Parts: sequence; C-alpha cells; structure tokens
Amino acid sequence: MAQKKYKLGAAFSGGGARAAAHCGALQALLEFGLKPDIVSGTSAGALVAIYYASGFSPREIVSQFLGLSFFKDIVSPTLPKGGMFDSRPLIEHLRKHLPYTRLEDLPVPTCIIASDMEHGCAKVFSRGEIAPRAVASCSIPVIFNPIEIGGIHYVDGGVFQNLPVPAIRRRCEKLIAFNLNHIYEEKYKNNVVAVAYRSFSMMFLSNTLADARQADIFVDLDTEGCTAYDMSKLEDLFFRGYDSTVGVLEANGYERKLLREDIHFPQKHHR
Repeated sequence: MAQKKYKLGAAFSGGGARAAAHCGALQALLEFGLKPDIVSGTSAGALVAIYYASGFSPREIVSQFLGLSFFKDIVSPTLPKGGMFDSRPLIEHLRKHLPYTRLEDLPVPTCIIASDMEHGCAKVFSRGEIAPRAVASCSIPVIFNPIEIGGIHYVDGGVFQNLPVPAIRRRCEKLIAFNLNHIYEEKYKNNVVAVAYRSFSMMFLSNTLADARQADIFVDLDTEGCTAYDMSKLEDLFFRGYDSTVGVLEANGYERKLLREDIHFPQKHHR
C-alpha cells in the first residue's frame, strides 16, 4: 500500500541555538497561509519540528528556551569518555514541557534524524519516546555523549543528513527546506569544543548542499554573527529567520494571507 502523500513538508537543519531562526520561518509560513502537514528535523531542527508538531506556536517555541544557559540548563559537564558534556538536562526539559511522550502520537507526522554509531548510517525515527531520540539527534560527536537507544549508540544526525530532506521527500507533494548551517569566516579558537564544532560544521555543510537540491524551495536563514551555543540572541534570530523566509516566499510567487503579527517575547533574565 502506497504511503499517504502530504501536501506540504518542511525540513529543518541543525544549528544549535540558531534554530530560533527556524521559528521565525514558521511564523512567516503561518502568515502566508502555509501549514506543513509533515516535518523533519536534525539536531536543533529536530527540537523545532517536535515542538511545532506538538502544537506550540513559533513564539512559544522560542519562549521555551529564553533565559536558559546552554552549558548550565541544556547540558552538564561529565568525565570525558564518550563526550565532554552530558545531555540529560535537555532530556528532562523535554519530558517536562512536551505534551506528548511518543513520536507516533504527535498530531503532525514527524521524522527526526540521528546517526547510528554501530552500523555507520543515518537513522530516521518516526516512532518511540521523543526525548531521547531528539537529544540523540543533537549529540555532536566528541562534544556530547552518544545516546543509547535499544542497545545502539546514536550521535548527531548531521553526520549523515544535516538537512533532512530525504527523510520525507517521497511523502510530500511540495517540500520547503530551511538551512542554518553556513561557514562564515571565523577566528581560530584553541579549545576542544570550538575545534570540534567548527570541524563538524564544515562536514555538515557538505551533505546539506547535496540534500538541498531535492527541496522544491530552499531557504538559507540569516544567522551571521551567531554561534550554536549563544542563547542570548534567540529573539534576534527569530526575526532574521522570519525576514529571510518572507523574502524567499515572495520571490517564489506566494502572497501574504495575514497581516504581519506583532510578536513580543516575555522578558526573562539571561543568565
């Protein structure tokens, strides 16, 4: 039996805290009358996909992370073994705040991508407990401990598929892909986290460009000057993602259905 074809799919790339730009992109889709029927996400893009599929508004998704510190609230230091940081705080955050526990229960079909360490391949999760699978998708090798699920160890989905277009391409009539991953010129930082993230970002970019060709519409979101771990620029990134997406939609002949919404975020203290 052939799988159901969804009218519109959206694929969200990885990019750490810069994923707030994805939320601005979702706001733009909403105002242009475009509502994804199926979504996919890698790494931080997986978190956006899951929150969207759970029914959170774009503003509410950003508000979930406002005021948090990446290295205090999202991850915690651990004795170096499989990685330098433990992602259990993020797992607990998702378990506490998401209204759904399992991927198959989400109102919008959702696929999240992780990388299988044992078999050396991409893994597309569409069933199972959300929190550990989402965090597996975010676990950049060396920096974060792999996540064990069913006896298999998983790391960041960006190793194989940072822009998860292939995960849902055959299941939707039209697909819009949103990319956060760019290699801007950056001064060398002599520390393990910076070297590892910069190296993997370069690798992620190569498979992003290949998978972008399968999308009907490709949106390069403006994240220049923002790092993956800086949680202080989420609001700015939201509006930059919005503006990037509006420009591409208008260039592709789409017309606005709703007036631009006046978005305000709750004031939270940044630690």
